[in-house]
Parts: sequence; structure tokens; C-alpha cells
Amino acid sequence: MAAQVRVKKVRTGPLKRRFATMVRRSNNFKPVFRWAMRELANAHEQLFATEGAAAGGRWERLNEEYASWKLENYGANGILVADGSLRRSLTAINSGRGVVRDIGASKAQFGTSIPYADYHFTGTRKMPERRPLFVPRTFSDRTAFIVGRYIMDGQKGIDAAAAAAKVTI
Repeated sequence: MAAQVRVKKVRTGPLKRRFATMVRRSNNFKPVFRWAMRELANAHEQLFATEGAAAGGRWERLNEEYASWKLENYGANGILVADGSLRRSLTAINSGRGVVRDIGASKAQFGTSIPYADYHFTGTRKMPERRPLFVPRTFSDRTAFIVGRYIMDGQKGIDAAAAAAKVTI
């Protein structure tokens, strides 16, 4: 006769509750999107501080005539910063003139509604392309990692993953 073990009952209640919580989280990514908005705003602060270098290449210098006029009229604010509206619209966390931060349960939007941002992004006959909006190189992988941790552990997972995944752009 072979030795046997019989299992009469397996308690699955705690596991079922954990899975139900994970399913609920997978239907509402707002906490992840709030983290993402902060990350993108910080990345854009670095972009403006480095005049484009944070995205891989410095923005083309201003021509001498315009640089002189801009200095006289706006001060030494840097490239793509005259009165600061465009910069603020991309570096503010939540709201302000031109800020686009739309967070839903399953999608989010980050950007600016400052009308002249498009001209800088594509350039014109008289102005070179200087892209004020970008997605950091590591952002996609970091976001995927954060999503996984959020589904598993909620806000605690986001906090722990964000701390572990601190990487430069």
C-alpha cells in the first residue's frame, strides 16, 4: 500500500480577494497616470534647463539678431522661453495656462495647448525645429514596470517601484 495525503479543503478566499483587487486596479490606471504626469513634467523641466540636450541634442542657437531682440525684450531666459508660458505649460504638475493633463481610468494625455508650440516643434521657413515636447528614452519601460507593481500592490507598489526605478532620462 502506497502512502497518501488527502486534501479535503483548500482555502482560496484570500487569493480570490487578491485577484479581485488586482482586476479592479487593472481597470483604473489613474494613480499610474498621476505618477507619469509628474515624471513627464520633471523630464520637461530638464529639457528646458538643458536647452534640448536631455532629449538627445541641444536646440539650435538663436540667430544673433533675434537673440539680441529677445534679450532686450524678455531677458536671458534661454531658448524657447520668452515669457515662460510654453515652459510652464510643460513643467507644471496640474494646471495653468496651456497645461494639458487629462487623466482617465484607461488613458491619459500630457502636452500643451500653447498655440506656438507647434511652430517650434516642426520649425518654419524662418525658424529651425526645436522640439519642446518629448518622451524620455526610458519612460515606456519604467511605466510598464510601474503598471505591474501597481496592479500587484496598489499605491505602495507605485511608490516602491518609482523609488527603485529612479533613472536619468
